[in-house]
Amino acid sequence: MFMRPESIGLKRFHRYFLYAVLALLFLSGAIWAYWNYLAASPGDFEASSKVWAMKVHGAAAMAILVLIGTLLTAHVKFAWRAGRNRRNGVLFLAAFGVLTSTGYGLYYAGGEKLRAWTSWIHLAVGLALRILLLIHVLLGKKTRLASALQKHHHHSPLTASRDRHGRTGE
Repeated sequence: MFMRPESIGLKRFHRYFLYAVLALLFLSGAIWAYWNYLAASPGDFEASSKVWAMKVHGAAAMAILVLIGTLLTAHVKFAWRAGRNRRNGVLFLAAFGVLTSTGYGLYYAGGEKLRAWTSWIHLAVGLALRILLLIHVLLGKKTRLASALQKHHHHSPLTASRDRHGRTGE
């Protein structure tokens, strides 16, 4: 099966929308964490900011789940079949799985001790996600370049073209 490189890459609008939602998630989570863990004596403004940050974070979390669903149908499927960026992609999806389950747990976990652990895990993975995204994008560009060079080499006039059974087309 011949796969066009654009089957793996994201369309510009999709990519920018994904980055915007991820930025909104990160910023709203960071703002909430700041007001929750670092603010000395929260007043009305701080309490209101914390509440709004959580509302924005929850809405962005719902949006990112939809966007991940759109990634699974093409980007992930085609990249997996092409053998590109698998390890980091699995790590990236696993991080989203942890964030989804801990996010759910923050609402429904029983007991303050479990809730505290869930909160710290969610915060740590959420902060690390930016780095995972950067690594994923950079490795994706690297594997895309390697794939293009390999394809160019296989289609050069000096190399006989072969079908899927290894027969030359000459």
